[in-house]
Amino acid sequence: AAAVGFLAVSSVITMSAPFFMGKVIDIIYTNPSEDFTDSLTSLCALLSGIFFCGAAANAIRVYLMQTAGQRIVKRLRETMFSSIVKQETAFFDKTRTGELINRLSSDTALLGRSVTENLSDGLRAGAQASVGVGMMFFVSPSLAAFVLSVVPPLAVLAVIYGRYLRKLTKMTQDSLAEATQLAEERIGNIRTVRAFGHEVAEMEKYTNKVDYVLQLAKKEAIARAGFFGATGLSGNLIVLSVLYKGGLLMGSAYMTVGELSSFLMYAFWVGVSIGGLSSFYSELMKGLGAGGRLWELIERKPQLPFNGGF
Repeated sequence: AAAVGFLAVSSVITMSAPFFMGKVIDIIYTNPSEDFTDSLTSLCALLSGIFFCGAAANAIRVYLMQTAGQRIVKRLRETMFSSIVKQETAFFDKTRTGELINRLSSDTALLGRSVTENLSDGLRAGAQASVGVGMMFFVSPSLAAFVLSVVPPLAVLAVIYGRYLRKLTKMTQDSLAEATQLAEERIGNIRTVRAFGHEVAEMEKYTNKVDYVLQLAKKEAIARAGFFGATGLSGNLIVLSVLYKGGLLMGSAYMTVGELSSFLMYAFWVGVSIGGLSSFYSELMKGLGAGGRLWELIERKPQLPFNGGF
C-alpha cells in the first residue's frame, strides 16, 4: 500500500512537469519585464523542489517493491519446497530432479519479479499514459485526436506479441529444465558414464538440449526486435505528426509555443508509457508462462498421506 502511495505521488509530479514547463516557456517567450529574472528564478526553484520530492518518492517506491518481491520469492520457494518434500516417493520416479531444481530457482524468481517490480512499473506506465492522454486533450483536443488515432493498431500488436511471447517462454523454461535435469543426472552419475565410455555421447545430448534453448531464444529475440522496432517507428512518426499539425495550429494562432511544447512532452511521455505497458504485458506473460507449472507443483496433493516424519 505504501509503495502504491509513493507511486501515485511520483506519477503525479512527473506528469505535471510538462504543463509547468510549457508555462515557463510562454513566460520566457512572451513576457520579458524588469522582474523577469526574479520570477523565472523563483518558479524554477519551486519546480526543482517539487521534482526532488518526486524523485525521492520514486526511489522509495522502487525500494519497497524490490523488497516485497524478494519476500514473495522467499515464500514461493518455501511453499514450493514444502510441496515437493511432501510428495510420495513415486512422484520422484516420474519427475526429474533437475526440473524440480529449475522450477525452485528460476521460475520462482521470474514469477516473483513479474507480480511485484513489473506490476509496479505497469501501474506507473498506465497512470502516466492515462494522465498524459487527458492532458493532451486539455491542451489541444484536435491535435490529441489526430495523434491518438495510431494507438488501437499498436494495442492489437501488443496483445498478439504478448500471447506469442507467453507460449515461447513456457517452451523455453521447459527446455531449460530438461537441459538442467540432463546435466544434473549425468554429473551425479559420472562414474557410470565413464564406466561405459559415454562421455562424448552425453556431451552431444547436452549440446542438443542447449542448442534447442538457443533456437527458442533466437525466436524470442526476433519477436522482440520486430515489436520494439515497430513501436519505435510509431513513436517517431507520432512526434513528427505533432510537429507538423502543431506548427499549422501555431500558424493559425490556435496554440502558443508553450502549449505546443507541453503537448510534445506529454506525447513523449505517453509514448514512453505505452512502451512501458507493452513491456509490462510481455513480462507478465512470461511470468504466467513460467508460473503455470509452478502452481501445478504447489497445488499437487500427494497420493499418500504425509505424516510429517519423526
